[in-house]
Formats: sequence, structure tokens, C-alpha cells
Amino acid sequence: MTEPADIRVIGFDLGHGETALASVQADRTTQPELLDLPGSRGRRHISAVLDHSSEGVLIGESAITARQGSPYLGFKSPELELPEVGTPLRLFVSRIVADVLETSPPRPGQELRWVFGTPSGWPRETRERYAEILGELCPGQVEIVSESRAALLYARDSGEVAGSALQVTGSVLIVDNGASTQDYTYVSEHSGRPLDHGNIRLGAALIDKEICRRLVLRSPQRKLLEKIIAVSPAEARYLEYLCRRAKEEFFRTDQQQLAVNPKSRIGVMDSVEADDGEEVLVDIRLSYTDMQEVLDSPRTELGGLSWREAFRQDLAAALGNLPAPADLVLLTGGPSRMDFVRAIARELVDDPDRVALGREPEFAIARGLALAGRTSVRTAGFREEIADLLRGGAVEEIAREHLPELARALGAAVAGGVTERHVLPAFRRWREREYVTLQDMAERVAAGVDAELKDPADPRLKQVIADWQNGIAPELEQLTRPLAERWRLAAHALELPEVTVTGSGEFTVRVDMGAATDIVENVARVVNVAIATVVATVLFGTGTALIATTGPFAVLVTFGFILWGLSVGKDEVMRRMRTADIPMWVRHARSEAALASKLRGKAASTEAELAQKMAEQFLTETGETLVHDVSAAISAQLTALADEAALEIS
Repeated sequence: MTEPADIRVIGFDLGHGETALASVQADRTTQPELLDLPGSRGRRHISAVLDHSSEGVLIGESAITARQGSPYLGFKSPELELPEVGTPLRLFVSRIVADVLETSPPRPGQELRWVFGTPSGWPRETRERYAEILGELCPGQVEIVSESRAALLYARDSGEVAGSALQVTGSVLIVDNGASTQDYTYVSEHSGRPLDHGNIRLGAALIDKEICRRLVLRSPQRKLLEKIIAVSPAEARYLEYLCRRAKEEFFRTDQQQLAVNPKSRIGVMDSVEADDGEEVLVDIRLSYTDMQEVLDSPRTELGGLSWREAFRQDLAAALGNLPAPADLVLLTGGPSRMDFVRAIARELVDDPDRVALGREPEFAIARGLALAGRTSVRTAGFREEIADLLRGGAVEEIAREHLPELARALGAAVAGGVTERHVLPAFRRWREREYVTLQDMAERVAAGVDAELKDPADPRLKQVIADWQNGIAPELEQLTRPLAERWRLAAHALELPEVTVTGSGEFTVRVDMGAATDIVENVARVVNVAIATVVATVLFGTGTALIATTGPFAVLVTFGFILWGLSVGKDEVMRRMRTADIPMWVRHARSEAALASKLRGKAASTEAELAQKMAEQFLTETGETLVHDVSAAISAQLTALADEAALEIS
């Protein structure tokens, strides 16, 4: 395994509209640094690529400003095998990788780890294929991370989202405002899933189109502009690109200052060119009033709603579709900079403080991907240490040391109350010769005890398991505490929670540990089945003989003395009686009430004797099986806790 000090992580946010990269050393706690690559504007590339006939592969702004050919745009898609997706993906990534290696080459011996993001809704098979393609293009390791996880890590660890660190441990609605789409991911217990609700049309590029439409309508050279747009796709794309730049410049400016200065206009000025070489000057500077009109203009793509109305309606629907109110609403993507986006979000959420926006939301995913890669490297080391600990046999040693306690508790569970619930009913049937021999009767008792202990509603066996595990938990915690301290986790992060048994016989843990809670409870159920199997093995083996010769059955020795006299010893009488067909007159020699009274009177002592003998059998016959089963269960629970704790490593 490569040491973290020798790994450089590059978060590669390949977006539908824009692309940004951030880099961080895996062994450092510093924040990721944005990569300023050739041709990028503001450390971002437009996700565009053009295979130019003379200049080679052009990406980003260069692909659009070349104003010839047909650049690929918006090619991030799960349809990876389509030529219009696969071809530009390979061209674009290859060129950026080459630029990274040229401008910021790794030092000798340093390994690169490229971390790409995907929407939560992409299927596993698609993510794996995406990783294969990217692995062919990127030197070093390639990791695929959901963009929702990247956003969470950005919010938690970047220090840019004020007040969110404590909230991201709960549920989060991530609102990713993109150039082409509006995506929502609901994250709970660190697991993200896309909402059924989403909007593939509500991209901020529609604002660019509206700015462009109004520009043409108001231009003194409207006819010429319309002709240029109609006959020259390259010039049309360039004009829309200029409108996008104007929008971004506008929203980088203090909105309150613009509102009180109606004559102030922010944007860009440039020109587009007709086929005959005539240039048309375009002034795309907007006042505060201009932008309000743009945002409130109806768009046919949005069903006649304005962009602002559609965003409000869309976000309200997304919030309404949540299974529970989100503890945090996190806004990501460059369009989140538009002040009205956050204002609307705060209006729609009960507590405005639950709406979070970083200082540079357009880089949230790139930084989050770099953080995710660093976390992966570090958690790999943590998981390796956990695995070494579990493989080292320390858990088995603790389990073996405390095995006698478990065996005694299991013996008590088997023997406790056996006289009243099983022996007396079986004795009555034996007395009427429904059971021919005491062996038959003992087998019936063993089967009854087994069925009782396996009954999901019977808590006794589960309580034994819970009490025993809770009893050894402090020793296990001493074993894992040094790991928690070494990886700067909470002191009790790897402490097994207290397991209890509900009135309905279900395992539960007293403290909710997120996703690990279900795993711990499920593992407890699995070990319950394993131990029940061990108990059954003894019950139907030597345990049946023990039932027939010790405990409550010893009271029945009286019948043997009636048959064989006092000259035969007690042990021999019991041996004979196990397989003998006792005559009916002997079975009725004493009244049922008298014998039942004697059985009840000696129940405490005979059941204690049976419990002791059963405990001895559990140790001698199934001791190693018990050690293996409970150790495997404890290891599975510790692994679950480690998986949960790993999410806190940064």
C-alpha cells in the first residue's frame, strides 16, 4: 500500500456545463487548492471540446471562441457508449490530464489519484464503466465518488460553509444548480439517493438564452444579428457564451449597490462576425432592472414560467418530496451565487439558518472530490489496521476467556423453568404411556426446550447473548481505543453499543449509530441463530441423556426401585429406565398429584444441577464453535462501527 505522503489527490469535477479541478496531498490536513489550468477562466473550464483541424484539441473557452467547427457541449451523460458522449469525454479528459501533467507534474515516486464525481442516480454498472474509461486516460488510480458525498465533505471539512459542520451528520438536501439541469440529492446516514423530483430543463443556461433574446430584440442591428444566429452556429454559440459571461459578471457584483444605482450596468462588450466579415458590436451590460426583467420573463421551456418562478416551484416540490425535513439545505454549483437563489431557499425552509452556501459554490464539488480522495486514502489505512486487529486473534482471546460465563448462562437458559413448562406435561403423557420410554420423554422435553428458545418472541437466549456481549464490551473497547485515538476519532467511536432485548424479543441498541445500528442489530440476530444451533446440537445429543439421567428426571428413580428393588444402584436404575417400557401399574404406583408435588419441590435444585451439567457440555462439545461464532459476530459489529467511523476521517 502506497503511503499517504506519496499520493497526490486530484478532484476532477467534470460537470455538464463547467469543469474544475482541485488538488491536495493525501497526508496533509490543508484545504485542497484549485488548479489554474491553461485556457481556463477563473479556474474553470466550460465543458466544451473541439477537435480542431489545425490547432488540435481545444477545450473550454478556446473550443467556443475558435468560432469554427462544431464543438461538443454538455457531453456528461450515463450513455457512455454513444459516440456523442464517449468521444468528447475521451478528448476532453485527455487534454486536461495532459495540461495537469505539464503544468504541475508529480514529483518522482509520487502517485496520482484522480477522483471523479457522478450523480447519485447513475447505476453501479455505469459508474464502473465510467471508471474503466477514465482509468485508460489518467495515469495512476481512478476513483468514482458520488457528487452528493463530495458536497457533504466540502460542507463538513472545507471551512467555507459557516455553521454547517454539526449539521452535516444529519440529513441533507443537496441542491446542485447547474448550467443545464437542477439536481436534488437527499442524504441521510451518509447515504445519498436522488429524489424522484428533478428538473432537466431548469438550467442556468436558460438565463443566458433570455439575455441573448432580449439583446437581439433591442439591438439596432437586429436583422443582421438574427441572420448571423441563423446561419452561423459557431457565432451563435459564441454570442450565448458572451451572455453567460455577462450574467456571471453581473452576479459577482454587490446586488444592493446595483439596486440603488439604476444607471449602473455590469457585463461585457464584444462583437460577432457575419459571413461577409462584417462585425456587429454587442453591448451585453445589464442594469439591476434589466436582470429582474430577465429573471421574470416567461420561458416556453419552463411551461410559460419565468426562471425565478420555476426555481421557486421546483425547490418547493423537492422539499415537499422529502421523507423528513432536511437538517441542512446545501446549495452547490456556480448559479447558486445568484443572490435570489439563496433568498428563495431561505423563504421556503422553516429555519433560514439551515440553508448553507460556501464562499465559492462553483468549486464545491471539485474540492469535495479532492477531500473524498484524501479520505479514501486515509480510511484505507484505518481499515487495514482494523483488519489486522481482527485477524490478530485478540477478539477470540477475549471471547475464549469469557466463554465459561456464556456457557453457564446458556445452561441456565436451558434448565430454567424446565420442570414446570416441559417435564410435568411430558411426565403426564409418559404416565399414560403416550411416551413409551423415559428416552422418548427426554427427547420430547429437549425438543420443547429447543422450540421455545428458537421462538422469535422468547427473549431468554437473546438476553443471554446481549448480557454476555455487554459484559465484555469494556475489554473490547480497551482493544480498539488506541486505534480511535491514532486516527483522531471520538474516544468511543469503536465501542460496541449496549444491546438490549425488547419486550417482543427483538434486539436493539440503546444509542442510534446511524447505518451501523441496523448492522449491529442484524449481526446480533445472526449470532442468536448460530448459538441456537449450538444449543440444539447439545440438546439433541448428550443433552438428551443429561435430561434423562439428571435434573428433574432423577425424581423418577422411585419407579425403578419398584421394579428392580433397592439392591440396584441409583445410576443403574436410571440407565435401565431410559430404555425400559415401564408397566402401567408401575407408572400409576404413585398418584399424579404426589409426584407432581415432588417434582415441583425439587425443581430448584434439580434444574441447577441440569444447568451445571449443560454448561459443562457446552464447553467441552461446542466451546470452539461458540468462540468462532461469537468472535465472528463481534468482528462483524466492529467492522460496521469502523465503516461508520471512517466517514468521520478527513
